[in-house]
Amino acid sequence: MAYAEILRLSLRHAYFGADVPPVTVQPGDARAFERAGCLLRQRGAVGHVLVDDDETRPEAVVLTLMAGTQDVFAVTKGAAWGAQRQITAPLDQDEIAFAAGETLETEPFLGRFVPEMATLEITLPKAGRRDLVLSFEAVASHWAYHLIGVPEAEGLTVIDTAGAVAFEDLGTHDLPNGQAARVIRSAQAVAARARPAQRFALQKAGAFGPETLVSVLPAGAPPFKPIPDAGAEGRLQSDIYVTLW
Repeated sequence: MAYAEILRLSLRHAYFGADVPPVTVQPGDARAFERAGCLLRQRGAVGHVLVDDDETRPEAVVLTLMAGTQDVFAVTKGAAWGAQRQITAPLDQDEIAFAAGETLETEPFLGRFVPEMATLEITLPKAGRRDLVLSFEAVASHWAYHLIGVPEAEGLTVIDTAGAVAFEDLGTHDLPNGQAARVIRSAQAVAARARPAQRFALQKAGAFGPETLVSVLPAGAPPFKPIPDAGAEGRLQSDIYVTLW
């Protein structure tokens, strides 16, 4: 018995970069997959579909994407915990985007973790192997620094050492525990990354120019939440807490 590779599916996730994303590929219907003489093997971020040479080559395969952690849903654009996307890949596409799929109607997940992210229907060539890339775009959020310890201090600013991201002083806000915090938030949304390249610093005005209080501030990370400002529907915020002494 010999097997020939008919599909090589590569997963590329902007959030995880060069690292292997915690996403696995499984047959959409394991029994039908086996009856068709197909095998599925995944090595790192690449899924390989093989078919028995003695079997009739299928015209298409249906695969299911499974998230390894709940955080995959939080950082993936278009993903929703408890809902699946339906993605089709005709032969004229070398790369498909996860976010381009349609959301399927699903049953309520009732608080339990539902790892299914999407169903992929991939058309196969009549001969040879199809190489396909499935790309995941990461969500973007506004980084909100909650400065604790000096909420009334004047001249506090957050700066981007690369000069690409500006920040807005939102004034003093009360935290859930009643403690006051000075909030400085990025004016632009920053794409989520497992290893962010941004280097933001906290400065204060001094007699001889700006003084650096924190040379590299913590980076934004999940969980993200909708921005509470009126009229800001669809934007996300990453809350970062910094205590100053």
